Amino acid sequence: MNFDFDTVIDRRAWHSIKWDKYRDLDVLPLWIADMDYPTPEFIIQAIRNRLEHPILGCSSVPDDLNETFVEWGAKRFNWQINVDWLVWMHSVMTGVDIAVRVIGKRGDPCVIPVPTYPPFLAVPERQDRVPVFSPLIQVDSRWEMDFDDIRRTTATAPTFLFSNPQNPTGRVYNRQELIELADTCMRNDTILISDDVHWGLVLEEELAYTPIASLDPEIAEKTISLFSHTKTYNVAGASAAVAVIPDPAIRQAFKSQAIRIHPTISPLAFAGATAAYGDESSWLKELNSYLRQNRDLLQQAIENSQLLRTTNVEGTHLMWIDATRLTVSSPQQHFESFGLGLSDGVVFQGLGFVRLNFAIPRSPLDKCLEKLLEACTPFI
Repeated sequence: MNFDFDTVIDRRAWHSIKWDKYRDLDVLPLWIADMDYPTPEFIIQAIRNRLEHPILGCSSVPDDLNETFVEWGAKRFNWQINVDWLVWMHSVMTGVDIAVRVIGKRGDPCVIPVPTYPPFLAVPERQDRVPVFSPLIQVDSRWEMDFDDIRRTTATAPTFLFSNPQNPTGRVYNRQELIELADTCMRNDTILISDDVHWGLVLEEELAYTPIASLDPEIAEKTISLFSHTKTYNVAGASAAVAVIPDPAIRQAFKSQAIRIHPTISPLAFAGATAAYGDESSWLKELNSYLRQNRDLLQQAIENSQLLRTTNVEGTHLMWIDATRLTVSSPQQHFESFGLGLSDGVVFQGLGFVRLNFAIPRSPLDKCLEKLLEACTPFI
């Protein structure tokens, strides 16, 4: 392997949100979607190179970043992106807020499949829209969109907000699902707002992540696609994101709002993004291989617990765990008392569930598995 995922790096003295939550406590933080692996050296070096210039002033989008992103779309997805479609901003969540704001009018519905990433849930009301939640349904070993419900809820909704790969269930939606979703939304004149921030984290080797806008130019015209390299390359602290918006009217409205909210982005973030989208190393292959092994170990432990349940994690580094068979009022607090800091499913609209981030080195994962089983023992 060219990259080291086994070394344990102490983050406690470096203002890590993930680790500061349990400062001075014997709790392993597995909550926020932040990997405990070093950012790849080629991205660090790109940032170092930018630091050779002594001024870190307000920066415009580098031409080579636009060109690299367009080439990335063509090579990886056979998607012909026009550079004019790109609007760069600080983060994907910034883009989500702007997208909901510029589509439709005050009081309109915004449909969101749930469970979902908690910040999504607050967006409609923050933008004077009405949230409409469409529950995902569990079919055998995976979570799926309920297309009957989506057809009904999008009939009057200008926007549909979803993530692919999906957070927290780990689904990587296949082409058939994406086509059905796009057809439904196009029939109802609903704009798709697609959060694709976990695009690189696909654990099943036989599966492929597909940006929904890459399926067809007509679908692309009805889609605002939001990308960032930050999850795939673990650089959330130097964040940059991009919206891909083929429709010129939507793009202009989006761009006007983006300039007001975040007029400039860090030149260091631009440097890191350029290196990430131009990556030709083995980083992704090795990372996904390591995550796949972690996932398998975790799934085996959950099966051995006799009480916990989960579905197959196809993408992301997050596992959505059904703890409803534990006779506790709060599974999150219960696991925390055993030294595991997990995300509470309630904030995702998943009562009785917890989310576990398994993007950690193998030695702390082994401790995690032990504690997970210990936490279930009192109920067996």
